[in-house]
Amino acid sequence: MNKTILPSRALLLWRIRTALLAFLASFLLTLLLSDFPFLLRLFFILIGVVFLFFFCIYYPLKKIKFIYFFHGEQLIVDGGVFYNRRRVIPLDNIQYVTLLRTPDMLPFGLASVMVHSVGTSLYLPCLRFCDAQQLQEYCVRRKKPGEGE
Repeated sequence: MNKTILPSRALLLWRIRTALLAFLASFLLTLLLSDFPFLLRLFFILIGVVFLFFFCIYYPLKKIKFIYFFHGEQLIVDGGVFYNRRRVIPLDNIQYVTLLRTPDMLPFGLASVMVHSVGTSLYLPCLRFCDAQQLQEYCVRRKKPGEGE
């Protein structure tokens, strides 16, 4: 497999989730703090700053820097927003691979993958569904015959 990056649909999904959470928090603060105008304005400003941070900086950087690929007998995942992190899992150590699809991922054709190996688990968020299935099949196919039985 070649180096694979996250699709643009993943960024759109993350932005929709962030917008929904920000609007929900604003609505709840309006209901709870209607008698405190100064605190209400302060919380709205804070929510706005957090929303803009995630919407404009964090998620676009996460999308750009997240790459996964196979190199020899290893699955390598490069990621991180403010620092680079590389996680390497030998294919022989992979016990099973799980596909995760939430209702908000279905319209975008996305799925997340959880790779369970000896001693650790690795989460690959918001991959194309076909890429997630290929990753699962590749990891299962690479297991040696007779393992896990």
